[in-house]
Amino acid sequence: MAKCEECGSAHLSELEPGPALVLECELCGALTGNDLAVGRALLRREAVERGVDPDLYPLVRLLDTLPGLRVVTSHGGDPQARVWPMVQLAPTTPDAWRSIENLVKSLTLSAARHDVHWVVEVEVQTRLVLTLKPRFHRGTAEITAAQVSQAQRDLQRVQQNLERDTGLSWWGRA
Repeated sequence: MAKCEECGSAHLSELEPGPALVLECELCGALTGNDLAVGRALLRREAVERGVDPDLYPLVRLLDTLPGLRVVTSHGGDPQARVWPMVQLAPTTPDAWRSIENLVKSLTLSAARHDVHWVVEVEVQTRLVLTLKPRFHRGTAEITAAQVSQAQRDLQRVQQNLERDTGLSWWGRA
């Protein structure tokens, strides 16, 4: 019988069904199992605690690390309602402009690897906000559920390309 690595309790329950078993201690809440699967489960928990779609959360976390920018809201998208995924950012310091330039440069350099065209739109609401979102080049009524699903899947590529680019030498020289 498995025991909790933290408290020794034998009261463990399966957290998520799947190929990599993750068990949660019913006494202390600790997770045990495959390190990668436990890491994913912890990220999902953190996303839910912050009110962010778990599939969008790795990108939100990465965008939150960009100097001068703060994620103010996000939406993972809803194919049935034809609502596309988006992340809104607010500039917090003058460093934001370098981060915005680099974000747009990363999107441009990676455009051939994306399934949809991603843009950063600037607008004034109660404050200046920047919205990372797909551009479909058609009216909202003409966007299909399949296109929204395609944009949702594309977010992982956007996040991976951005993560790669933040480590390159040009990122700090904008």
